[in-house]
Amino acid sequence: MSSPKGKKNAFLYAALSLVALAIFAFSFFFETIPYHDGAGFDGTFYQEVFRSFSTDFFSTGYDSFRIQRIFPFCLLHYVYKALSIPLDNAHMTAGVIVAQFINLLLQLFLFFRLARQQQWKLATTTILFALFFYNFGTLKNCGYDPYQTDSFAVTIALGAYYLLLQKKWALSYAVSLLGLITWPIIPATTALLILLHDQPKKSSESPNKLGPFIYKYSPLAYLLAVASIVAALIATHKAHVFEILLMSEPNPWCVTTSLAVMFVLLRFLLSKASPFPWSVRQTLSAFSFRRALLIIVPIIAIKAILWLHTNNEFFFDGKLFLLQTLIRPLKYPAITLAGHTAYWGILPLLVLVFFRSFTQKFTSASPGHALAFLALAIFALDSEARHIATFTPLILVVLGQILNEIHLGTRTVAALVAQQLLLSHFYIPLNGEGMALALEKEEFSVFPAQMLMMNFGAWMTPATYIFWIIVALGTLFALRKLLKPVD
Repeated sequence: MSSPKGKKNAFLYAALSLVALAIFAFSFFFETIPYHDGAGFDGTFYQEVFRSFSTDFFSTGYDSFRIQRIFPFCLLHYVYKALSIPLDNAHMTAGVIVAQFINLLLQLFLFFRLARQQQWKLATTTILFALFFYNFGTLKNCGYDPYQTDSFAVTIALGAYYLLLQKKWALSYAVSLLGLITWPIIPATTALLILLHDQPKKSSESPNKLGPFIYKYSPLAYLLAVASIVAALIATHKAHVFEILLMSEPNPWCVTTSLAVMFVLLRFLLSKASPFPWSVRQTLSAFSFRRALLIIVPIIAIKAILWLHTNNEFFFDGKLFLLQTLIRPLKYPAITLAGHTAYWGILPLLVLVFFRSFTQKFTSASPGHALAFLALAIFALDSEARHIATFTPLILVVLGQILNEIHLGTRTVAALVAQQLLLSHFYIPLNGEGMALALEKEEFSVFPAQMLMMNFGAWMTPATYIFWIIVALGTLFALRKLLKPVD
């Protein structure tokens, strides 16, 4: 028989879930992107996958970038064919909406299973629920632009990590392999965590720690690398490439200031980080060649199959992604903080508030987690905050460990949830007058198109950047004051 406390908790979780579902539904049925008949920017490609996957995949194939983003639309294609449902735009959009709702329900299920597995307290679960579900990406962007892989990739990452924490290595890896056709960083991260999951024995002698070297020289390496790239682009008369990466005409003073601010912030944050716990020897001692072989073979096999069905239209270059990750933060000073706050709310700000504890708990879990933290840090540099989406399950678990150790009163929890819901700005309409025309002409630097594009950081204009950096810094200050007694 359930206790009154258990019933109270269940009622709260049900209420939180209903709020998420209601706002989620509102974005689907009351405000659809007025571009390509509700398909959005990438939707036309995904509609083609949905409509003719069984023909195109085995004939023309897909380009090397988008072939990594064909799930779940390739699956929906066969579902529709089996049920003899017409593959017109209206029926496909209805199917994508159903798929998005099923995906959210699966996320809710996995989240509460993770909460139970991690033994999160009521306050911890409530806050983490808000962080995971009450953000722009979930409450607004899924419904506004339903033809996307982001939300499905998050579910795959959440499922794979939950199974990994359950020590179901094979099942975790099998789930993560769906990422090869959804978001390839998922199987890469999962493979790293499985390969280096063992806790190496602590050496009696002082090991050669990686941490001091990485933390001390990373900011300087970033400064020199970015400055060298910018100088090389200018010297080789490729300033237009710099402008494309920056998504605006570069201002020398702004670029210089932004680079200096990023260097100072990195130095400051890494000085506050917990020491990196593993030496090179300890990390290598956790590596298993047999385990590596079992992990690498399926990836090679799937990659080979995809390569056979890849055409010559466009070949994705990973170096270009790294280049934009390094260059985009130069757009405005601390734009990364503004972009992450606009998209994720207080999630990145709580990481900063608990930065030392966060780095300690994240990196000490295993050598694999330590290296995954470095990967997260690189992806987090980019002002397009959605690039850390598949790392959110790992972030939640670490924040859960921190929040579980502190006492948070009801008012504090309510304040944190309210801040998160407020920053999701789900209540602000995107489809203002002239929105359809602005998107059609790709005039992203003007309102009302900025109402959508500013949430992806790199597309921010000076006005939206100033607004969000003020909001981010103000919220960070408020969080530090709110959590000061318990930090």
